[in-house]
Amino acid sequence: MQDTLPDYADVERALERANCGFSAAESHGMGCGLLVVNQAADQNAWLVQVLEGDPQDFHLQDARNLLRELFILTRQQMNDGDLGFELFLPDTDDLGSRVEAMQDWCQGFAFGIAAAGVKDMKKLPTDSREWAEDVMRIGTSGEFDLDDEEESESAFVELVEYLRVGVLMMNEEMQPMKTSPQVH
Repeated sequence: MQDTLPDYADVERALERANCGFSAAESHGMGCGLLVVNQAADQNAWLVQVLEGDPQDFHLQDARNLLRELFILTRQQMNDGDLGFELFLPDTDDLGSRVEAMQDWCQGFAFGIAAAGVKDMKKLPTDSREWAEDVMRIGTSGEFDLDDEEESESAFVELVEYLRVGVLMMNEEMQPMKTSPQVH
């Protein structure tokens, strides 16, 4: 098994062929939401949320295989002592597409924590609750002003890093690591 996430475009195409109603980013966000609440979450519980249809359908099987790989590698990244977690977003020059995928990821994350059983955000640790509320706001904020390309790109990179670090923080608050992170 590899240690890098599958190709975003491959997963996106597989989900489209399987008539999935979620983007690759949104699906990843759902998985991350499940995992920060419960690292022992069963990937099949996530797959049932993401994919519907005939389990014998070739396109559904292809999407399921890619998503399984994504889930396993995401869990590994979230528990990596080197803090190697990354959001699953498209690698494109189109900032608008990346922003839309980031918002999809945020919406998926909110869905994932709810699916994991978080019904009352007030019961989360304070830092996790505040960060998760930010994630929900980002996911529902509507269109971003992308007129200033350089400033917009910089803001996007900062938001993605905020989300990435927030996942690791919430994962640690909800389920403390068994080993210490290694800072290089």
